[in-house]
Amino acid sequence: MQQKKQQAIIDEIAKAAKNSEFSQDIYTLIYIISEKDKQIHKLKKENNFFLKKWDQHNILEEQKDKTKDKIIEQQSRLAAMGEMIDAVAHQWKQPLNAISMLIDMLKSDFKAGDVDDAYIEELESTAQMQIDHMVTTLAEFRNFLRPSTKNESFFLHSVLANVLVLMKDELIAQNVHIDANFEHEVKIFGNKNEFKHLFLNLFNNSIDAFNENDIRHRTISVTIYDENKKIYIEVEDNAGGIPESVIHDIFKPNVTTKKEGKGTGIGLYMSEQIVRKNNGSINVHNSQKGAFFTIILPFPTK
Repeated sequence: MQQKKQQAIIDEIAKAAKNSEFSQDIYTLIYIISEKDKQIHKLKKENNFFLKKWDQHNILEEQKDKTKDKIIEQQSRLAAMGEMIDAVAHQWKQPLNAISMLIDMLKSDFKAGDVDDAYIEELESTAQMQIDHMVTTLAEFRNFLRPSTKNESFFLHSVLANVLVLMKDELIAQNVHIDANFEHEVKIFGNKNEFKHLFLNLFNNSIDAFNENDIRHRTISVTIYDENKKIYIEVEDNAGGIPESVIHDIFKPNVTTKKEGKGTGIGLYMSEQIVRKNNGSINVHNSQKGAFFTIILPFPTK
């Protein structure tokens, strides 16, 4: 429509120029304007074509990013599952050994004639305590692996307690002490399992760093508090810190400080994704002791 209007104006100018002494100049000018107009029209068409292609490219890239994030999330979950299976194996080894010893003692004491009602009650109580420990571990393991998109209000100290149940024997075997500091109970709104995953990632990274740097006295400090309508989670270890060459990229996928074959570089990337999903931020710096992670979350609105 715009092009037709422009052509009508040009025709009017051409008619008026017929008897003018400048008619040739005017016709030349009209020709130049017409050619420029055609070029502009062509450029607009090409521009629209490229814009459409660009939009298609962006859509494809966005789809690729979503696919990549899903793959990384799945890899992270599989890695966490492997770590949890190891944790459960550690957790069950001690009570199974204890129950096996109780059975051997029962056989020996029965032959010696030392078995009476009091003996059986004590043995039953000891065995039940070990079984309860195994059941608790299994329940926590199943809860951790159960896929859930449900968000709810919960206390962060209870999530930390759940993780410590899962990692109890692993922490003992690795000689790691968890120093938990709470001014008071802090409630948050989110996905419980994701925050279990978050703590597990941070603790496992510290354990790997302890072993890499051959640290003897091992401590992980966890401080949780709220201030100025924000929730803070601070996790610090004494494992010597993160190399400066990678510390600024530590939350990127496939970035790891571990030896080849020892780490995937997914754990901290997924930790950042969990925090960002909850509208928070996570950063790390090296303190005098080791790595110091700070997570800042908004105050719960539900």
